[in-house]
Amino acid sequence: MSFFRKTIYITLLLLLCLCLFCQSAQAEETPAPASTPAPTPTPTDTPVFQAATPVPFLRLRRSLLPTDRDRYYDKRTGQYVVFGSFGPEDDGAFYACGEDGTVPCGAEPLPMADFLVSPYAPEQRPKQDGDRWLTVYMGSESVVCFIARDGDWEVERVMICSCSDAVHQTPLGMHYIYSKYAYKAMTRMNGIMVYAQYACRFRGHYLFHTVPIGGDSNRRYQKYGKKQMLIEEYEKLGQPASHGCVRLLVGDAYWIYKNCDRGTKVQVVTDAGPTPPEPPALIYEEPYMNADHTLGWDPTDPDRENPYREVYPEWFTN
Repeated sequence: MSFFRKTIYITLLLLLCLCLFCQSAQAEETPAPASTPAPTPTPTDTPVFQAATPVPFLRLRRSLLPTDRDRYYDKRTGQYVVFGSFGPEDDGAFYACGEDGTVPCGAEPLPMADFLVSPYAPEQRPKQDGDRWLTVYMGSESVVCFIARDGDWEVERVMICSCSDAVHQTPLGMHYIYSKYAYKAMTRMNGIMVYAQYACRFRGHYLFHTVPIGGDSNRRYQKYGKKQMLIEEYEKLGQPASHGCVRLLVGDAYWIYKNCDRGTKVQVVTDAGPTPPEPPALIYEEPYMNADHTLGWDPTDPDRENPYREVYPEWFTN
């Protein structure tokens, strides 16, 4: 190869290297393109209220009148309400709504008790507001007083009781109160006649009354007898223990005596009803009971001399 050709080849090779070097330098100086920003997430949709029909076992108040568009008109409050939820995970409830049936997002549900009748309420419709009905639930040893308001029964008071023991039987079925006694001799227990306060007779020799009163001969007089309640029998409240009557706390027996007129219906069933409140605890010392813990005061007795008045003031507010 001639010297001239070699010179040309060397020159071309040098030019090629120079071009490659320039391209590499330019690539280092050129900034990398910016990364593509992530797409902005689409905001979740505002939950929409879905109206529904209350399930059949919910007993609606008679004051709740159905209208169009799944709405109800509440005669008691004069407002429209609708039943439903804001999503499949929410429990159905009543909400206040506009005249067009719409419920704004974020609305709070209304208390269900304002629109439902208690599942324990009597099936028989009350004749007039203010009527009362007593149901004795032997299965739960409880007594419930229902009162009629706006054409329906409402639970007014739940009371603990003791019904019949294994030998005797509280009469089942429908009865009514037809006589009352502030203080009454009841039956013999352990060889002595026992007494009871605020007795209301509902069938034959079956009554609502307080825990039996024993003690000395002064028990024949209410003033002295109320201090001689049989402690052992008080401790049986909430269990079958009576000779067929329905034993109650003094405070509850007194309430029935004062508030349930003659003619008040009494229903006795073997079913369990609402769980009753526990009876107030006794204090095992004088002056609440005697030294041997056999006789004493009922903590709910409304008598002004009751030493429990300062211990359980909630029982004496009314």
